Amino acid sequence: MRRKLTSKYIILGMSLLMLAVLFSTPAVFAQKKSEVVFWTSFSGQPERGVMDEMVARFCKLHPEIKVKKVVVPGTETEVAKLLTSLAAGVGPDVYHLDRFTVCQRAAAGVLQPLDKYIKGIGQEIEKAYLDFAWKECVWQDKVWALPWDTDVRALYYRKDFFREAGLNPPRTIAELDECAEKLTIRKNGKLERMGFVPWWNQGWHYTWGWAFGGEFYDEKAQKITANDPKIVESFAWQKSYCDKYGMKALEAFSAAYETQTESLNPFVSGKVAMIVTGDWFIAFMKQFGPDVDYGIIPIPRPAEYKEPISWSGGWSMVIPIGAKNPEGAAEFIKWYCGPEANEIYARGTYHLPVSKKAFEVTSLREEPRYKIFLDLLPYSRCRPVIPVGALYWDELTAARDYVIHGKKTPKQALDDVVARVQAELDKILGKK
Repeated sequence: MRRKLTSKYIILGMSLLMLAVLFSTPAVFAQKKSEVVFWTSFSGQPERGVMDEMVARFCKLHPEIKVKKVVVPGTETEVAKLLTSLAAGVGPDVYHLDRFTVCQRAAAGVLQPLDKYIKGIGQEIEKAYLDFAWKECVWQDKVWALPWDTDVRALYYRKDFFREAGLNPPRTIAELDECAEKLTIRKNGKLERMGFVPWWNQGWHYTWGWAFGGEFYDEKAQKITANDPKIVESFAWQKSYCDKYGMKALEAFSAAYETQTESLNPFVSGKVAMIVTGDWFIAFMKQFGPDVDYGIIPIPRPAEYKEPISWSGGWSMVIPIGAKNPEGAAEFIKWYCGPEANEIYARGTYHLPVSKKAFEVTSLREEPRYKIFLDLLPYSRCRPVIPVGALYWDELTAARDYVIHGKKTPKQALDDVVARVQAELDKILGKK
């Protein structure tokens, strides 16, 4: 004979059941975390490790958000994987974008403006960043990115090699050429050590075009000026190294040593005596070349120029179209581009903070070798803020390669750059 359950027993049974479920399957009742998918191309050390530390720090401060960091191989201007993922509806919520390309990606409809996700855009947030970095994030009066870091470039040289050769660090292009020749070692017709190779590492078209006194863009006229005679001269100077040492010999040497992998870096291993690179290389040397005796000086210029010059770039954080969690992405970006994160990244990688607050107090000021970069920042240039920035970079790179391989004259190569990039710029600006 069955007993009829009273309401008291029914209530007690339900309570016990709920407690059992609660303790055995907590995930069922726990609030689901908001996931933010973050793509970056930074794969080398120490940057990759420091960025992992920053993501972990954010997640600790914001336990309601889970950040999934994904390393997607690429370069400053390559966005093929991003575009493919967006077309398939599986793109990231946050993308790590080289800041000088923000305008072009915004104009192409790849990015979302941040104004509707981040309060204070264009007001107090604008004032929180170094001016030139903020300007790179704005296109047609809308903000498409937040600045993440910045940098400055200079010439690193091996003091030990200079002492052996009885040389002083070069101040002019003529002195640079002389040192490069005396520090180059050939054995049995092969290059064993290069004194210098102009286009290695950060020896870009902008590096030498500005060093030689050229201008790449006329902002008032909205004209591309890559064929400025001074820039043409800088390309011809780079070609002189191919003529002197032989392009085949340089390519054979480069294939063995000109690599950014830590263990084979030619400056660390002593296969090159001088390179142009950035402030971040101090952290690299601390980790991979702690016993190397080196110095840092401003980039040499033709003798008629008495002031130093350099250029600054930097990366940014953007929200692509189709992001599944733009609100969570905006929360992540605000912190990741803020003063605390800026200082974590600066301390670990020696990239200069772009947040004014972090810039004023950065621990980098305690590093003696870093003084040169802080001194150079007032003389540093930045690439034109134009909606063809990535295209311009790629065309200049291709032109440089045509010239050093002897396929075009400097003037012809740079005239071609002007024709192609100006046509695209005019189209975007509605001039054609």
